[in-house]
Amino acid sequence: MTARKVPADEKTTATKPRRPGRPRGGAINAQQREHLLDITLALYAENGIGETSLNAIARKAGVSPAMLNYYFQSRESLLDVVVEERFLPLRQRLVAHFGPDARDPVTTFSAFIREVADIIATHSWFGPLWMQEVTQGQGGLGQHIKSRFGHAERDRVKDLIEGWQQQGLLNPDLEPQLLMTSILSMVLVPFSRFANEPGYNPDLIVQHTLSLFCHGIGPLKSSQ
Repeated sequence: MTARKVPADEKTTATKPRRPGRPRGGAINAQQREHLLDITLALYAENGIGETSLNAIARKAGVSPAMLNYYFQSRESLLDVVVEERFLPLRQRLVAHFGPDARDPVTTFSAFIREVADIIATHSWFGPLWMQEVTQGQGGLGQHIKSRFGHAERDRVKDLIEGWQQQGLLNPDLEPQLLMTSILSMVLVPFSRFANEPGYNPDLIVQHTLSLFCHGIGPLKSSQ
């Protein structure tokens, strides 16, 4: 029996290894890139950053791990992109309330609380991700941001709080960093627990948080 003669082009295809480079499927466009970041954030919020692999993101997005590696290089590089493009702009909205124009503590923190609530309501991943990562301590999202982007904004807020304490405008026994974590928790925990239950809504949670922060648990004093 005579063996089939292999055409030259078929032989070349069979023996020539594929050159390294862009994965099959072409370049991702801006919309696809944003979709990948959306999926990444959803998995971060669901499972935690440390438990989310590139393979898991690729499976959820319906793309190959090679494509993610090509466009984002590594899991750490992808995290940097997510933090820089998605998280830091929201963080900037929050720390902007503690800028040079900040007024008294109650006014400033009240605006901050409303801003946190708005971010939670419009970015479904923010609350769960914060709740996941705040328990990670030194290995969590906060530590990653500090190591990659510095401490300047945190220190600016800390200096403002300490200034209010020195002026007698804020309880001197409060520790600035614990105060910020406590206020975030006062908003985020009720949103995570009650936001989708009948009888609760974002406005009610915000009003409760403002009342607790501004007036504590004591009875309101009569204006007379």
